Amino acid sequence: MDTLSVLSTIALVNIMGWLSPGPNMFAVMSASLNQGRRHGVLTGFGISLASFIWAVLAVLGVTALFELFPDVVLAFRLLGAGYLLWLGIKSFRSAARMDNTQIPLNSSNSSGLQAFRTGFLICATNPKAALFFGSILTAFVPANASTELLVEILIVCVAFGVSGHTITATVFSTEFITRKFIAMRRQITQTFGAIFTLLGLGVAYDALRRL
Repeated sequence: MDTLSVLSTIALVNIMGWLSPGPNMFAVMSASLNQGRRHGVLTGFGISLASFIWAVLAVLGVTALFELFPDVVLAFRLLGAGYLLWLGIKSFRSAARMDNTQIPLNSSNSSGLQAFRTGFLICATNPKAALFFGSILTAFVPANASTELLVEILIVCVAFGVSGHTITATVFSTEFITRKFIAMRRQITQTFGAIFTLLGLGVAYDALRRL
Protein backbone atom coordinates (compact mmCIF):
# COMPACT_ATOMS: atom_id res chain seq x y z
CA MET A 1 0.00 0.00 0.00
CA ASP A 2 1.24 3.47 -0.81
CA THR A 3 1.21 6.33 1.69
CA LEU A 4 -2.05 7.82 0.43
CA SER A 5 -3.84 4.48 0.64
CA VAL A 6 -2.59 3.88 4.18
CA LEU A 7 -3.59 7.35 5.41
CA SER A 8 -6.98 7.14 3.66
CA THR A 9 -7.69 3.82 5.33
CA ILE A 10 -6.63 5.15 8.73
CA ALA A 11 -8.89 8.18 8.21
CA LEU A 12 -11.86 5.96 7.28
CA VAL A 13 -11.35 3.72 10.31
CA ASN A 14 -11.22 6.79 12.57
CA ILE A 15 -14.45 8.11 11.07
CA MET A 16 -16.16 4.76 11.65
CA GLY A 17 -14.88 4.76 15.23
CA TRP A 18 -16.23 8.27 15.78
CA LEU A 19 -19.67 7.35 14.39
CA SER A 20 -19.93 4.28 16.63
CA PRO A 21 -21.91 5.16 19.79
CA GLY A 22 -19.82 4.71 22.91
CA PRO A 23 -18.56 6.43 26.06
CA ASN A 24 -16.60 9.05 24.09
CA MET A 25 -19.54 10.22 22.01
CA PHE A 26 -21.98 10.21 24.92
CA ALA A 27 -19.55 12.19 27.08
CA VAL A 28 -19.26 14.92 24.43
CA MET A 29 -23.02 14.94 23.85
CA SER A 30 -23.74 15.21 27.58
CA ALA A 31 -21.24 18.03 28.11
CA SER A 32 -22.54 19.94 25.08
CA LEU A 33 -26.18 19.68 26.12
CA ASN A 34 -25.63 20.50 29.78
CA GLN A 35 -22.81 23.07 29.67
CA GLY A 36 -22.69 24.24 26.08
CA ARG A 37 -20.44 23.91 23.05
CA ARG A 38 -17.23 25.01 24.79
CA HIS A 39 -17.47 22.25 27.39
CA GLY A 40 -18.36 19.72 24.72
CA VAL A 41 -15.36 20.69 22.61
CA LEU A 42 -13.04 20.59 25.63
CA THR A 43 -14.36 17.16 26.55
CA GLY A 44 -13.54 16.10 23.00
CA PHE A 45 -10.05 17.59 23.32
CA GLY A 46 -9.49 15.51 26.45
CA ILE A 47 -10.61 12.38 24.61
CA SER A 48 -8.35 13.27 21.68
CA LEU A 49 -5.30 13.72 23.92
CA ALA A 50 -5.86 10.32 25.55
CA SER A 51 -6.39 8.78 22.11
CA PHE A 52 -3.16 10.34 20.91
CA ILE A 53 -1.28 8.84 23.86
CA TRP A 54 -2.77 5.41 23.14
CA ALA A 55 -1.83 5.79 19.46
CA VAL A 56 1.76 6.70 20.35
CA LEU A 57 2.01 3.71 22.68
CA ALA A 58 0.62 1.50 19.92
CA VAL A 59 3.21 2.84 17.47
CA LEU A 60 5.94 2.11 19.99
CA GLY A 61 4.58 -1.39 20.51
CA VAL A 62 3.83 -0.80 24.18
CA THR A 63 0.18 -1.84 23.89
CA ALA A 64 1.32 -5.30 22.78
CA LEU A 65 2.42 -5.81 26.39
CA PHE A 66 -1.27 -5.98 27.34
CA GLU A 67 -1.31 -9.51 25.95
CA LEU A 68 1.49 -10.45 28.35
CA PHE A 69 0.00 -8.71 31.37
CA PRO A 70 -3.77 -9.38 31.41
CA ASP A 71 -4.00 -8.14 35.00
CA VAL A 72 -3.10 -4.67 33.77
CA VAL A 73 -5.93 -4.80 31.24
CA LEU A 74 -8.32 -6.01 33.95
CA ALA A 75 -7.30 -3.14 36.23
CA PHE A 76 -7.81 -0.60 33.44
CA ARG A 77 -11.20 -2.04 32.55
CA LEU A 78 -12.43 -2.01 36.13
CA LEU A 79 -11.14 1.53 36.58
CA GLY A 80 -12.91 2.60 33.42
CA ALA A 81 -16.09 0.82 34.50
CA GLY A 82 -15.98 2.57 37.87
CA TYR A 83 -15.58 5.96 36.22
CA LEU A 84 -18.51 5.35 33.85
CA LEU A 85 -20.67 4.25 36.79
CA TRP A 86 -19.69 7.42 38.65
CA LEU A 87 -20.76 9.50 35.63
CA GLY A 88 -24.05 7.62 35.61
CA ILE A 89 -24.68 8.29 39.30
CA LYS A 90 -23.69 11.93 38.80
CA SER A 91 -26.24 12.26 35.98
CA PHE A 92 -29.01 10.68 38.07
CA ARG A 93 -28.22 13.01 40.97
CA SER A 94 -28.25 16.01 38.66
CA ALA A 95 -31.62 14.95 37.21
CA ALA A 96 -33.07 14.50 40.72
CA ARG A 97 -32.18 18.11 41.60
CA MET A 98 -33.96 19.51 38.54
CA ASP A 99 -37.47 20.84 38.57
CA ASN A 100 -39.75 22.23 35.89
CA THR A 101 -38.55 25.77 36.44
CA GLN A 102 -34.84 24.97 36.34
CA ILE A 103 -34.18 25.37 32.61
CA PRO A 104 -31.13 27.66 32.21
CA LEU A 105 -28.17 25.94 30.63
CA ASN A 106 -24.51 26.60 31.27
CA SER A 107 -25.26 27.10 34.96
CA SER A 108 -22.97 24.31 36.09
CA ASN A 109 -20.00 25.05 38.30
CA SER A 110 -18.00 22.63 36.18
CA SER A 111 -14.97 24.32 34.63
CA GLY A 112 -13.52 23.82 31.21
CA LEU A 113 -10.60 22.01 32.82
CA GLN A 114 -13.00 19.56 34.46
CA ALA A 115 -14.66 18.92 31.10
CA PHE A 116 -11.26 18.27 29.53
CA ARG A 117 -10.30 15.97 32.41
CA THR A 118 -13.55 14.02 32.11
CA GLY A 119 -12.95 13.35 28.43
CA PHE A 120 -9.33 12.42 29.07
CA LEU A 121 -10.16 9.98 31.87
CA ILE A 122 -12.95 8.28 29.92
CA CYS A 123 -10.57 7.45 27.08
CA ALA A 124 -7.42 6.95 29.17
CA THR A 125 -9.06 4.30 31.36
CA ASN A 126 -10.46 2.44 28.36
CA PRO A 127 -8.03 -0.28 27.21
CA LYS A 128 -10.25 -0.83 24.17
CA ALA A 129 -8.86 2.45 22.86
CA ALA A 130 -5.38 0.93 23.00
CA LEU A 131 -6.60 -2.23 21.29
CA PHE A 132 -8.36 -0.09 18.67
CA PHE A 133 -5.18 1.72 17.69
CA GLY A 134 -3.16 -1.45 18.00
CA SER A 135 -5.49 -3.25 15.59
CA ILE A 136 -5.29 -0.36 13.13
CA LEU A 137 -1.51 -0.46 13.11
CA THR A 138 -1.44 -4.25 12.84
CA ALA A 139 -3.99 -4.45 10.04
CA PHE A 140 -3.33 -1.42 7.89
CA VAL A 141 0.19 -0.14 8.50
CA PRO A 142 3.03 -1.80 6.58
CA ALA A 143 5.55 -3.61 8.77
CA ASN A 144 8.34 -1.56 7.21
CA ALA A 145 6.57 1.76 7.68
CA SER A 146 8.94 4.69 7.98
CA THR A 147 9.04 7.02 10.96
CA GLU A 148 7.63 9.75 8.72
CA LEU A 149 4.61 7.61 7.83
CA LEU A 150 3.99 6.71 11.48
CA VAL A 151 4.05 10.40 12.40
CA GLU A 152 1.59 11.14 9.59
CA ILE A 153 -0.69 8.38 10.89
CA LEU A 154 -0.65 9.92 14.36
CA ILE A 155 -1.48 13.33 12.88
CA VAL A 156 -4.41 11.84 10.94
CA CYS A 157 -5.73 10.12 14.09
CA VAL A 158 -5.55 13.34 16.11
CA ALA A 159 -7.00 15.50 13.33
CA PHE A 160 -10.00 13.25 12.75
CA GLY A 161 -10.51 12.74 16.47
CA VAL A 162 -10.60 16.46 17.22
CA SER A 163 -12.73 17.19 14.15
CA GLY A 164 -15.24 14.46 14.96
CA HIS A 165 -15.72 15.47 18.58
CA THR A 166 -15.97 19.15 17.61
CA ILE A 167 -18.71 18.30 15.12
CA THR A 168 -20.56 16.33 17.81
CA ALA A 169 -20.24 19.22 20.28
CA THR A 170 -21.41 21.73 17.68
CA VAL A 171 -24.43 19.69 16.60
CA PHE A 172 -25.58 19.03 20.17
CA SER A 173 -25.25 22.68 21.19
CA THR A 174 -27.28 24.13 18.29
CA GLU A 175 -30.36 26.18 19.11
CA PHE A 176 -32.76 23.51 17.83
CA ILE A 177 -31.22 20.67 19.86
CA THR A 178 -30.88 22.93 22.89
CA ARG A 179 -34.58 23.81 22.79
CA LYS A 180 -35.50 20.14 22.64
CA PHE A 181 -33.15 19.43 25.52
CA ILE A 182 -34.62 22.20 27.66
CA ALA A 183 -38.10 20.79 27.11
CA MET A 184 -37.08 17.34 28.35
CA ARG A 185 -33.97 18.09 30.36
CA ARG A 186 -34.65 15.80 33.31
CA GLN A 187 -35.62 12.83 31.12
CA ILE A 188 -32.61 13.27 28.84
CA THR A 189 -30.23 13.62 31.79
CA GLN A 190 -31.70 10.44 33.28
CA THR A 191 -31.18 8.74 29.92
CA PHE A 192 -27.52 9.72 29.94
CA GLY A 193 -27.30 8.40 33.49
CA ALA A 194 -28.76 5.09 32.34
CA ILE A 195 -26.41 4.94 29.34
CA PHE A 196 -23.29 5.59 31.40
CA THR A 197 -24.43 3.10 34.04
CA LEU A 198 -25.13 0.38 31.47
CA LEU A 199 -21.82 1.03 29.74
CA GLY A 200 -20.02 0.80 33.08
CA LEU A 201 -21.79 -2.42 34.02
CA GLY A 202 -21.07 -3.83 30.57
CA VAL A 203 -17.37 -3.06 30.84
CA ALA A 204 -17.20 -4.52 34.36
CA TYR A 205 -19.06 -7.68 33.32
CA ASP A 206 -16.84 -8.15 30.26
CA ALA A 207 -13.74 -7.75 32.41
CA LEU A 208 -14.83 -10.06 35.23
CA ARG A 209 -16.12 -12.85 32.99
CA ARG A 210 -12.62 -13.18 31.53
CA LEU A 211 -11.15 -14.04 34.95
